[in-house]
Amino acid sequence: MKAVLKKIIPAGWLSVYHKSLAMLGSVVYGHPSRKMIVVGITGTKGKSTTANMLWKMLTDAGHTVGLTGTINIRIGAEDHLNTSKMSMVGRFQMQKLLRQMVKAGCDVAIIETTSEGIAQWRHIGIHYDVCAFTNLTPEHIDSHGSFENYKKAKLELFHHLASLPRKVINGKEIVLASVGNNDSEHVQDFLSIGDHVKKTVGSGDADISYSNVEESLTGTLFEVDGLPAYIPLLGKWNVSNAVLAMGIGSMFELSSEQMVASLRTMDPVPGRMEFIDEGQPFFVIVDYAHEPTSLRLLFEFCRKRIESDKRIITLSSSTGGGRDVSRRFKNGQLAGELCDLVVVTDEDPYDDDPQEIINEVAKGVLDSGKVEGENFWKVLDRREGIAKAISLAREGDVVLIPSKGAEQKMVVAGGRHIDWDDRQVVRDIIRK
Repeated sequence: MKAVLKKIIPAGWLSVYHKSLAMLGSVVYGHPSRKMIVVGITGTKGKSTTANMLWKMLTDAGHTVGLTGTINIRIGAEDHLNTSKMSMVGRFQMQKLLRQMVKAGCDVAIIETTSEGIAQWRHIGIHYDVCAFTNLTPEHIDSHGSFENYKKAKLELFHHLASLPRKVINGKEIVLASVGNNDSEHVQDFLSIGDHVKKTVGSGDADISYSNVEESLTGTLFEVDGLPAYIPLLGKWNVSNAVLAMGIGSMFELSSEQMVASLRTMDPVPGRMEFIDEGQPFFVIVDYAHEPTSLRLLFEFCRKRIESDKRIITLSSSTGGGRDVSRRFKNGQLAGELCDLVVVTDEDPYDDDPQEIINEVAKGVLDSGKVEGENFWKVLDRREGIAKAISLAREGDVVLIPSKGAEQKMVVAGGRHIDWDDRQVVRDIIRK
């Protein structure tokens, strides 16, 4: 029904409808975002990890913090995985969560704010105080129509921030601020909006800068503003997430020493470079990488870390429902070029034919020079695909299960949601 209505109702009417719902939701739940300091994090990659890092730093500093995002929903100490299959939940659900945060005594709310959520005006009715930008690479192009439209949706969050008055909470005026990753070529487009406080982070000239990154399979060492730092998370990209979280944290008057100490004891982020250890003699990593840029980072990180005679075995897939169709071939091509063995399988087909998606991903694998039946296979069922990848592993190999991370649902035809967790599927298969 939704799909039909979208086709027959003019876009302008839909926009008014979405805005009206967002404002109504805020009214119904008593404008909860006006009672907390609200942080919005947007960008292509790193939003969830940055949000959870920030939650940890603020919580360690004595704040009571709520969080909504792709991976999880936190209300103070309460934490559960997001089962909605929506990074930014719907308008009424969002306002309900914010209201629950207020009731739980939260003084800060962190909202992972997505381009599709912004395009549907889910941010209206949320009174943000700090907005942060991670990075920008092509994604969701099919739903937005172009990269420029995708970028424009992200920028709208910062225009929204600039239009808001300053809050007064407990007699204290709250400062409006923007924080951006200076390593992105797009950062100034975001930070040029509004006349409030601005701060940059990055590997070069920035207000908070990092250097001397040392990656390993147990964590990442680096220096930030001259301080030695460590995160028990893998990959240089997580250093970028960490310093962005520090940039936001500085708006709460947290010291660099406080934040570095907090990051040192950071828990692993579910489904983000998560090792699955059931006593098997090879490595298995579940990750959320699902588009060419993040997949390349994942494959290259693993290649640098394993012995030359060991192999990288990966699943390769792509979503359906008209979502980023162009990346299907590229995902397969990258997997074929940078990994030794590839299993092409299903992911979230939505209303698309899953076999058709698999065939399009497989074209990319074939283009890389792989031979079906020798070093790449097509397996329609994702559980069987994971089992195939694990069955190929020898001692010391790395098996990668990318794309879904800790997602709790798989979406199939008719919008039906199936309970799913790649991590649990992997554990079950290894135990058997």
